[in-house]
Amino acid sequence: MSPWLCLLLAHLIADFILQPYELVRLKTRSAGQMIHAGIHAAVTAALIVPLSARGWTIAALVGVVHYGIDYIKVRAGYATGPASFAAFTLDQAVHLAALALVLLIAGVPWDAQWAFASAQLTAAMFYGIPYVAVTFAGAIVLYQLAVAYRTRSRPEDLLAPLPRLAGYLERGGVLTVLLFGGPGAWWLVAAWYLARVVLARGRRGRLAEIGGNLAMTLAFGLLFRS
Repeated sequence: MSPWLCLLLAHLIADFILQPYELVRLKTRSAGQMIHAGIHAAVTAALIVPLSARGWTIAALVGVVHYGIDYIKVRAGYATGPASFAAFTLDQAVHLAALALVLLIAGVPWDAQWAFASAQLTAAMFYGIPYVAVTFAGAIVLYQLAVAYRTRSRPEDLLAPLPRLAGYLERGGVLTVLLFGGPGAWWLVAAWYLARVVLARGRRGRLAEIGGNLAMTLAFGLLFRS
């Protein structure tokens, strides 16, 4: 498993599982930004220290760089409307590019291969990336789409427990079929989304959400199907 993928998993956990809405609001202040950066450093250390002699250095760099990016983002202000989704996407792209910079500064070769205590654990961590990205991060992506393009009158409904759980199950189930099912099983995915499109009855907001679900799941399913 490459070092960058290990850092990506840590980023996804810290940014989308361990960042509740209360912390998002607190990040408008320096204290909140420091707490969030500290969480990133801690999660990175938990994953990386057992794998690399430079694990603590990498974790510290992740925390510092993440704090710097968030500091600049907060002071640049928050975009509204469609620009808000572009700002969200750009923010994530910068964070992911920064992970490569951290490895460069720490002197870790990009073609290195890290392995956990067992092959099974390494595989679990590898497949954990698409599952966390599609389920937890996917929920936030759909919420950001709803806020930016008003796909529904109350975007916050997407973050309520039942709709969020339904989204986890749908995207996680489809991802499982894509990752581990044969091409024949993909017809199940096609039938599922066709049924959802029919039930949407031409409502653009629902169609946009269905398209977002499908695009994210397909992208990670095909990238990690190996």
